[in-house]
Amino acid sequence: MKEALIDAAMAYFEAQERVAEANLRVYLTHAVGVAEHPDFVGEIANLTKQIAEARECTAVLSELTHDD
Repeated sequence: MKEALIDAAMAYFEAQERVAEANLRVYLTHAVGVAEHPDFVGEIANLTKQIAEARECTAVLSELTHDD
């Protein structure tokens, strides 16, 4: 059960990272496609933070599971 919960949490954070990365790539390569967001720098900063947070969360889970 514990392993299933950890696997699900890892998948959750990995998915968050992938979504944020995909959106960031759109901003960086197709800025005209996201014209409804006038604060490009703010949105890029927000997506970058989302990626970093997701990576940090998966690292914490990995670290905790290797301690067992």
